[in-house]
Amino acid sequence: MKTLAAAFFLTVAVACFGQPASQSSQPPVTVRVATEVEELARGYAAAFSSITRTPVYLIHSRDDTTTVLVSVKSVKASAGVLIVEVEKGLTYVINPRDVVMITDAPPRKDT
Repeated sequence: MKTLAAAFFLTVAVACFGQPASQSSQPPVTVRVATEVEELARGYAAAFSSITRTPVYLIHSRDDTTTVLVSVKSVKASAGVLIVEVEKGLTYVINPRDVVMITDAPPRKDT
């Protein structure tokens, strides 16, 4: 009798409380975690806005080649890349991992 009562109780409990996930009243939760390059791009864009002296230089290096962008007018982060505009009107799309530095100090020339 106890076994029959326990089985009946479990059957009722499963029927009452065991709702499938699709019938629950909770909406699905989407968690988005920013990637390392997205965080890096946003950090460089935020840091650029704090530089007040001009001209601003952006130094980046890729494949053992270092390039200096002079007179940077704006730096914006967009989905893990930096969109860099210089005063000449040119726009560059740069991987933030390639950025060495953003500075208002003129880079020294190697002789």
